[in-house]
Parts: sequence; structure tokens; C-alpha cells
Amino acid sequence: MLIFLLEIGLTGCQPDSATNANNLQLEEHPLQGAPDADSGVFLPVGTSQSAVLDRHREERSRLVTNSVSSDENYQPVMTSLGEGDQLKAILKESPEGPPRMVVDLMRGDELIFTTDAGLPSPALPLQSLWTFDGHWALEILLADGEIWQGQLYQDGKLINDLQNYQDVFDFQLLAGKPFFFFQKEDKLGYSSDGQEYILPYDQILHFGCCSASSLNPIPAQDMVAFFALTGEQWFYVELGDFGKP
Repeated sequence: MLIFLLEIGLTGCQPDSATNANNLQLEEHPLQGAPDADSGVFLPVGTSQSAVLDRHREERSRLVTNSVSSDENYQPVMTSLGEGDQLKAILKESPEGPPRMVVDLMRGDELIFTTDAGLPSPALPLQSLWTFDGHWALEILLADGEIWQGQLYQDGKLINDLQNYQDVFDFQLLAGKPFFFFQKEDKLGYSSDGQEYILPYDQILHFGCCSASSLNPIPAQDMVAFFALTGEQWFYVELGDFGKP
């Protein structure tokens, strides 16, 4: 896979930006400190939060977040987004017995895949479910003892194992192409349409629950917004297909 490093400056009140081969533009805004999970407030350097959010407010409003409901057995159910057959992922007690859990993936009444979902945690294992170009992708959060890991399955294969990912999170179709963040060899990056891009951050906030969930990446049709940290410097970042930079 082709890997690009986006080299981005850390100064100035205007957003620094870079564009990759898939025409995704990355705009980062250095912050004065950590964003506040309770209020949703962040303080950009040299400008205001409202000015930053106004840049791509329309694109960011077109959210594509998977929702979770309950079935007749009060089991959490996630319905797929995207093209093709509608699938449902159901979180159930493991046949080995509670508290261990499994996720069953259903096409109508047909069970097409099942996987271990670990032990109960503050965050729900069901994270995202999509169909595209005759494929399906299921993202779960596996909590099991010392393990707290996002796992991505595509057509029954664990992408973490195939690509040596330590963590995978926030799968979506972005500008119509499969997209997700990953950690690999202790470096953070993202995959867009099968190509990997390394990001210059030490941390991207994700898998937060309760009030911290407000700082998780925000997926939309043509972009994703997230908070990142490099050393002691915080950033608010928007990555997407914004047309011409």
C-alpha cells in the first residue's frame, strides 16, 4: 500500500492544509488547550470556534452516524448504511454464557457472520456497519481484560490481522469511498479507498463514552472532524473532500 506523510505546520491563525492523492484535504487548527467534553468548547489560536466551524458547517451537517435500536428481545441492533442489501448487527449473550458477548450479522433471517464481542464495558461494541460495492464492513469495539481495541471485519476477514493494525476506528464511506483511522507500528493514520496515509499526531480522540463521546470523530458524507494531540499541542482537524483547496 502507498503511504503518504502529511507535513503540516503548527503556527498561524489560518488553517494549515494538505491534500492527498485521493483529493482529501486536511485542515488543522491549533488550539490553546484541550477541548472541553462537557461544554463542547474549544479555543483555536488566533481565531474563534465559530469562525472555524463556519468553514465547513454545511458539509459537517450531513452526518452519517450509525444508530442503534433494540429488538423484541431488548438486544442492541445496528442497521447498515450504504448501498446493497440491508444488514443488521445484533449484540447478544455469548453461547458460552454471560457476561461474554457476541455480534451476529444478519441478512434478513440468514446469519452470515458472527464474532466475539468481549466483555461489557462503558462503550457499546457495535460501532459501525456499512455495505458498498458488493462488500460489507463491520466495526466493533472489543473490550476484554487489558484489551480495548477497535476491530474491522470486511466480508468476514479481520482487517486488523491482514494489515497488522493495532487499532481501527470510525469506519465510514467518505465521499463514497471506504475510510477509517488506524494505528500501526505505533503510528496513527487513515485508510482511504485502500491507500494508507500517516498522520502527524500522537493521539486522536475516539471510543470516548458518556460526556467524552462529544470529542469522538464526527463523520459526515464528505468529511470527518476530530480532535488530535501532538506532544502538548491540541488540534481541531477537518479532513474531507471540500472541492478545490
